[in-house]
Amino acid sequence: MAKNQLSLLDMTSLPREVFVRQQYMPAGHFFPSHSHNWHQLLYATSGVLMVDVINERLFIPPEKAVWLPKGCEHSVSTAFGAELKSLYIDASYQQLATTKSIVLNISKLLKALVIEASKFDIEYPETGYESQVVDLILGTLPRLSQDNTHLPWPTSPELESLCARLYDHPGKRYSTEALAKGLAVSKRTLERRFFKDTGMSLQAWCLRLRFLKAIELLNTGQNITSIALELGYSSSSSFIYMFREQSGISPGQYLAKP
Repeated sequence: MAKNQLSLLDMTSLPREVFVRQQYMPAGHFFPSHSHNWHQLLYATSGVLMVDVINERLFIPPEKAVWLPKGCEHSVSTAFGAELKSLYIDASYQQLATTKSIVLNISKLLKALVIEASKFDIEYPETGYESQVVDLILGTLPRLSQDNTHLPWPTSPELESLCARLYDHPGKRYSTEALAKGLAVSKRTLERRFFKDTGMSLQAWCLRLRFLKAIELLNTGQNITSIALELGYSSSSSFIYMFREQSGISPGQYLAKP
């Protein structure tokens, strides 16, 4: 039986120390909040995943992965569809010593190793070639660099509702005064509360949202002009300037990366 034929619902424990599960998530699909009795490394070989954990919304394009330690509550969704791979690892693994989720820059080596491991039988041999691949996977994980371009998500109901509205309409431009008026607070109060809850100013948060949405849209194959307009930019050049300021490269260079 192929490894990816084992249903997650049938699993109370892992059949081996490392188990690779792969599936396609159609556009608009959503996995409700849940947790596992094992660690999970989640990434998409195509498309962009959005992973919600406590106080954070994580965008996971194909060059990144999210580490979810045992017991970490998370939900997963995709706006445009994604081919995902889940690397489940026994909770005894401690080389990534963290109790919270982190986003990692996934290497070509690890991608190749995970793809190879996804071909193994469910109860693959625990000695020989398969075990050597698994050992390489476990040894490679701690060498991955961490990425910090997550989107903080507020916990207060009012600010959470505000961010949800901004997230759903990234192309609209709202002044801080207008947003504060909608919450019946002063501009200064909104700015203070937002920074306390997210660690970012409202303006910086909106800019990061548009940047992360740009990455999501670039991965759908849309052209730069249409993405710029969808995100509320009056020209491609202003959109390219924002993207370069946020990432250090142009959208075209991002798309050209292997």
